[in-house]
Amino acid sequence: MTKIKFIAFILFAAIISSCSSDNSDESRSDSFFKFTYDGKAQNIKTWQAQKQGDFIEVMGTSEEGIAIDFKFNSYGNLYQALTNPVTNNNNIPWLQASENFTSNTFTFTLENLNTTDKTVQVKFSGKVYEDGYDYESDFVNVSGSFKVSYEEITPQVEGLGTFAKIDGKDWHGLSFDGTIENQTTKIIYAENDGEYTIGIAFPDYNAKTGTYNFTSNNSAYKISFQKYDVATHENITYDVSGTVNFTTLNTVLAAGTFSLTATHPTTKAKIVISNGTFKESAAF
Repeated sequence: MTKIKFIAFILFAAIISSCSSDNSDESRSDSFFKFTYDGKAQNIKTWQAQKQGDFIEVMGTSEEGIAIDFKFNSYGNLYQALTNPVTNNNNIPWLQASENFTSNTFTFTLENLNTTDKTVQVKFSGKVYEDGYDYESDFVNVSGSFKVSYEEITPQVEGLGTFAKIDGKDWHGLSFDGTIENQTTKIIYAENDGEYTIGIAFPDYNAKTGTYNFTSNNSAYKISFQKYDVATHENITYDVSGTVNFTTLNTVLAAGTFSLTATHPTTKAKIVISNGTFKESAAF
């Protein structure tokens, strides 16, 4: 099995190649960026933010030589938080929020998104780790808040993301991970900062659009469902039964609708996923 970490291909091909406050924030008296790293307040005076569809990225750079970068959606789900050195000649490590159930160890609150004024306001606090997949790795506590202006970028493809109701509650995610399983099945993983992962599976070659009924035993065209267990620090793969309709399916894009019931393999507790839609990059 080959697992590939990627940023969705049509999002930010070259987002924030440099950090500057040339987005007119200097003229906004209500703009700010507060950041504390390992108990030490950082002096951030330069930042940049961009919004493309529902996807937002904000990065600030401190005079002390630390950058902090957030990727999140307009619903308030954090996809990724990173801290890194601005130059290669200091001792600041590259760190990231946990890639597993991020909101369990990192609090990210979207306080306001003003699409008229094009401003975004956020409060955050939590741990950033040396290894985002290892909860026992060294970490640093960070906290802060910001209100910044963003630049609106027209999406190359509208409506990217995966959306559903999980036990009646709205869920919004995006794919950053992909797997080629047994060299035959391509699986797109849609996630947010919560405990659930939705997998969209179809043949790597000669995939065809259409409606397919599936169970856990059918690996050709199906939706998989996982829930992160904070006690074991592992994902639990649920048994699934449902229907998926692929309306677009090629080497670049997968889109469609789905519904399913996910059953815990041991307790047999059920989770109902309804009104599912997806439009995700398949280019990996």
